[in-house]
Amino acid sequence: MNIYLTRHSKTIWNTELRLQGRGDSPLSEDGKANAYALKEYLNQSHLDFDYIYASPIKRSYDTACLLFDESRIIKDERLMEMDFGELEGQKIHELKDNDKKIYDDLWNHPEKFERIPGGESYDDVIRRCQSFLKDIEKLESNSSILVMTHGMYFIVLLATMLHLDKKDYIKINHPVVDGCSLTLVEYRNDYHLIYYNKHDYLPHRMEDIYN
Repeated sequence: MNIYLTRHSKTIWNTELRLQGRGDSPLSEDGKANAYALKEYLNQSHLDFDYIYASPIKRSYDTACLLFDESRIIKDERLMEMDFGELEGQKIHELKDNDKKIYDDLWNHPEKFERIPGGESYDDVIRRCQSFLKDIEKLESNSSILVMTHGMYFIVLLATMLHLDKKDYIKINHPVVDGCSLTLVEYRNDYHLIYYNKHDYLPHRMEDIYN
């Protein structure tokens, strides 16, 4: 089974350097261009998918709809971004000044992070990832799957696949994975990373704004 992971394309809030989480923001023009570039790459590479899963949050679902016919997309709430609670929508530089420890733990010391007030813990997200993967593993062994999700969820999902401890999540989130990049994981009784953050076809890169 081949599982292709990607992240929603760039949004206005990405451009404004805001923490998104469950909050939402429309795709930017750069984001739309990246989505079309990914679509062209998939077509040129003759990559097709038996199953296409997407977070129902609009920026993720809209990206998926730019790539595929809407009727093929399976919305799955377990793929939603980590809930960042009361810090959602705030600008990153303000978080670094006003909520320095909790923000630093979130990105750089996940083993110490508990939760942002009103938000989720890493364990909450891990449970969603495990539930999703348990269902994926029941699909036909020769399936090709695409998963459209979000930056932090991507980190936790890939880390869960690779059996990483929380302290090692930073191996994935530095730098933050590009929107509309491709990461390929093969599942044969266990998960094996084939390649990570393939982005050479993208006209616009994500800024590593979180650290």
